[in-house]
Amino acid sequence: MTTILNEPGTNPPNPFTTPIRALLTSSNGHSRAPAPTPNETAAHLVATVTTSPNPAKALWELWDAFFVTVVTSPPPWDRHFALLDAVRAQPSTLPNNVPAGSDAALLLRSYTRPSDGRLHWAELPRFGAQWRDVHDVLEAWRDWDGVRASPRGAASASGSGSRGDEYFLHFIDFSTALLEATGADGEVHPINVFYACRNVLEREGGPEPREPGAHKIPPEQVWALDVRVAAMWVRDGGEALWGMNLNSGELREHFAATLDYKTELWPREDGLTRERWRLWGERLRVLSTEERNFDEETRAVITEAANVVEDILAR
Repeated sequence: MTTILNEPGTNPPNPFTTPIRALLTSSNGHSRAPAPTPNETAAHLVATVTTSPNPAKALWELWDAFFVTVVTSPPPWDRHFALLDAVRAQPSTLPNNVPAGSDAALLLRSYTRPSDGRLHWAELPRFGAQWRDVHDVLEAWRDWDGVRASPRGAASASGSGSRGDEYFLHFIDFSTALLEATGADGEVHPINVFYACRNVLEREGGPEPREPGAHKIPPEQVWALDVRVAAMWVRDGGEALWGMNLNSGELREHFAATLDYKTELWPREDGLTRERWRLWGERLRVLSTEERNFDEETRAVITEAANVVEDILAR
């Protein structure tokens, strides 16, 4: 499981944190040291994985460190994307420090070709499962106000000073931008657009009653976040979902139960139809006018999403 929400100082050192942060901070003008290039950083990361006695575990640590920088950084994501591109551009490598017959050797098979046992970086990062883990953890903690309770009952702010909603919003912003850049061929699947719309746009009303507890943001704030997140998925990933639904049977083949799940505003089992897109567009238009629930920036994102749906349906 991701270490993003672990208390600062409780995680073992991650060998990938420093080089990744060095690349990102140098690009923001926060470092006086010579700026490493994405290719130099990628080469260092690849060498660290390749020489590790447990490359599969090292790959997990690599992407954990990468996602920590995502949630603790504001956009734009140019340097993050440049690093991903640089990693994919690295030549294949042969892990040479893995004990034969070990658990590490068995785990490594998930990332190498059976024909040569090499890590082909052009086929990586393959962090889809890890992305899902981070997404689900951050979604579950999106109502956290950033204050940690100590065993003695005292409270302190999180090490980064950020709340759960800020972490989640950064992660979604990165994810939707990555989906827009890579389409259906990337690590972030277009079905996530459907999940967001189904869970948020296909129910009546506003904020849901939430279980009361210490260190939680108000339900109204969670609702505003959820609507903004759904709008971001549509704005940046709507085209990818529309294209996949039109051009292949993959959605139906792999996500039939998801597509046919009945909701409050869509109590039917007919998948992703034009009428369903129209419902999403109508809901977004209505929500974009609710000044009481959403700030100006959120309403602007909702309006952009509604425009995307309108453009799709005009074809």
